[in-house]
Amino acid sequence: MKSTKILAITAIAMLAVFNACGDDKKAVSPVDDLSSSSEAVLPEDQLSSSSEDIAPVSSSSEEAKPASSSAEKPASSSSEKPVSSSSKEVKPASSSSVEVVAPAPAFKEDYRSECSIGEIPTNISNAKLPDPFKTLAGTRISSKAEWTCRREEIGAMYEKIMYGDKPRNPEKVEGKLAGSTFTVTVTDKGKSASFAVAINNAGTKDNPKPAMIGFGGGFMGNTCGSLGGALTGLDIAQIIFNPDNVAPESNRGSGKFYDIYGSNASAGTIMAWAWGVSRLIDALEKYPEAGIDVKHLGITGCSRWGKGSLAAGAFDSRIALVIPQESGSGGASLWRVGAQVNKQKGKQFVQGLNSAGSEGNWMKTTFKNYDGRENTLPFDQHMLVAMVAPRPLLIIDNAGQEWLGEVPSNYCGQASKEVYDALGVSENYTYSQEGGHAHCSLPNGQFDEVKDFINKFLVGKDGIKTGKIDYTKNTELIKWNKSDWIDWETPTLK
Repeated sequence: MKSTKILAITAIAMLAVFNACGDDKKAVSPVDDLSSSSEAVLPEDQLSSSSEDIAPVSSSSEEAKPASSSAEKPASSSSEKPVSSSSKEVKPASSSSVEVVAPAPAFKEDYRSECSIGEIPTNISNAKLPDPFKTLAGTRISSKAEWTCRREEIGAMYEKIMYGDKPRNPEKVEGKLAGSTFTVTVTDKGKSASFAVAINNAGTKDNPKPAMIGFGGGFMGNTCGSLGGALTGLDIAQIIFNPDNVAPESNRGSGKFYDIYGSNASAGTIMAWAWGVSRLIDALEKYPEAGIDVKHLGITGCSRWGKGSLAAGAFDSRIALVIPQESGSGGASLWRVGAQVNKQKGKQFVQGLNSAGSEGNWMKTTFKNYDGRENTLPFDQHMLVAMVAPRPLLIIDNAGQEWLGEVPSNYCGQASKEVYDALGVSENYTYSQEGGHAHCSLPNGQFDEVKDFINKFLVGKDGIKTGKIDYTKNTELIKWNKSDWIDWETPTLK
């Protein structure tokens, strides 16, 4: 009874933050669930005739509103239970001989200029998850070296279809430190713009510290992400990056990014934020007086900023550790599975593609045209997650948040691990899902996972074991059948 009251008080305390998060409209009990049965979600081509008769999401489905809006999706009036599994085992790293790859060894933003990108398909037919190992030329990669350019192909697909173009190699980037304020000035295409971040607990030029870059500021508070007490006691610097300083969500085409590249730039706010993080790293690299060890940088953010931190980590290989938290649709959550959940529920239970493609100006304006056509996408979000590989990645999810998509997020976590296994770096990947807490309020049960990843991959401590898929703390477990969604073999890349 006591613990129940504590959870209730915590949820009330977080309500103001939750209401501001337009992409996460529904606060639900951790036992609110996909359906009354314990069956796994199946691809469209495997549904029985009775399942296919379930009405799809109506085109008039309610769209999520930007953070500045007071509109809110009402909580479901029904009490429904998630898909469960009788098994509660933690899945360990599958490789018996794990090679931990040093974070960003070449220290380059990306390798796009070194790779030949073929014709990008914009319309395929595949109800299952696309093969991350199959190149645009139709061949499958067989070596770790080939992953470098396959990763760039995946990134090029996302830029063309979903996020818009990320400008690279600006003419000039400068940094200036005044107290704890670090100002980044970018000059490109004959125009300049500046934005500032806050740096706390930095080292010195001669003794720089590893750092976490946390999306923060505005409605989420002036904090380094939403990892809370998990950062306490860690000998790292904390950099607070407010994405609104680069590209506010409220007015597409406004902000420092668009001041340089024009209000009609194809990039949505998520890619603009990723660009801002890359330019921050450029400036830190050129300004060692800031006291930041640029070769040991992590990034984190929650909710819409979980989407942003994941994209930033995916599109910049200099980021040594990526920790997206409760990122939902458009982050580490599968479009195909979310669409099937909504189809089976007969309503928009998980934030759908049209809603996510319209909210916050996150994506290209044309991306929402894939709503109801998710099976025609040449990628799904397991491939965005895979772009981080082989660098360390800790995905933190919150079970019981139906709008976030606890099932499509869980399935994304399961499918993404295949790339880490193929590269022989299973220790570098953990997917953790735990319910029973407020949105963007990290529970104590996930503190150790955060500390372990930061201590191991940023601070450099030895003897720390990482690498698992763990959702054993959920009230109800989700059933994942790999063969339902994956029809390709995971290679062992040499």
